[in-house]
Amino acid sequence: MDFGDVVIRSSNRIVDYLRALPKVLEEQREKFEEFVKILKGSKAIHIYGVGRSGAVALCFAIRLKHFEKVLGCKVWWVGDVVREKINEGDTLIAFSGSGETAEVLIVAERAKVAGARVVAVTSFEDSSLAKISDLVVVIPGGLEKGKGWKYLEAQFVQREFYGGGEFELLSYVFQEVLINSIGEYFGIPKEVVIKEHERDVIQRGSF
Repeated sequence: MDFGDVVIRSSNRIVDYLRALPKVLEEQREKFEEFVKILKGSKAIHIYGVGRSGAVALCFAIRLKHFEKVLGCKVWWVGDVVREKINEGDTLIAFSGSGETAEVLIVAERAKVAGARVVAVTSFEDSSLAKISDLVVVIPGGLEKGKGWKYLEAQFVQREFYGGGEFELLSYVFQEVLINSIGEYFGIPKEVVIKEHERDVIQRGSF
């Protein structure tokens, strides 16, 4: 078998997996009305995740930051060295497939203590992160933690992707859906984002 054949077959499986996302989001339609209300009422938006979920969350933070002027609030990545702390009236958007990632839980708990709202993007509505969140968007595919290595090992064997990855793939597509939806809902011209992106590139290149 040629490697190219394996690549094409794998791509077809992944595309088939992605087709489940619209139905998943349709079942949570009312949550997105709440999400946009939270977005509008936020003094600042903080985004966080760890590992592969963190990579997806960071992509969302970078893209959402281009909408700051229209949203009327700052967007911060919690992992940055230079950033504002989470304050009352802010919103934390936390990505964690399991909903049990220690670092994410610590940040979410501190956000709640500060009086901020927490939006969780996770696979488990009964997870620790979901229980302390004001809004939970369920994206399937995360690995359920806290049941021991044998349980996790069995999950890996039975899953579609090597070493997991289903949650991260769906979450990445989901954050792209959110960015496009926010842009359309608020009437943000694509030219605005392009200019913001160009400004970021110029600033980075000036050092």
